Amino acid sequence: MNPYTLYQQQPVPSWTRIDMLLALFDGGIARCEQALAAMERQERRTARNLLVKARLIVLGLASGVVPDGDRVTTTLLQLYEYAQHALGQGSVEDVRGALNVLRILREGFQKIRDEAVDLERRGLIPPISSTATLQTLA
Repeated sequence: MNPYTLYQQQPVPSWTRIDMLLALFDGGIARCEQALAAMERQERRTARNLLVKARLIVLGLASGVVPDGDRVTTTLLQLYEYAQHALGQGSVEDVRGALNVLRILREGFQKIRDEAVDLERRGLIPPISSTATLQTLA
């Protein structure tokens, strides 16, 4: 069979919104942990680069929140703002604080994953149209 035809027949990976959020949190958490390890080894340039990547991921998470004045969305934006600021400060204590926020938020989203997937499959939450943001940020 023609290799191009085989390529076209490959299944397209389908992400749910919640799975993309969890992947972004995983990426942010991993970058923070790696930055802390680099700080311990006195590898400042590596740590700084990892913190920049973590900040980009946090910005990506924040950009997906619609600021409609709802208490939950306002709180999420405030937590993302805190994490963004803490990562920008770059001290071990600040990075640990941001890491703690990201872990807690990820845990919360993980707890509602099954319900979110069900809502998306039933059409009550619109599906993702593109994974370009995840690929860019990760």
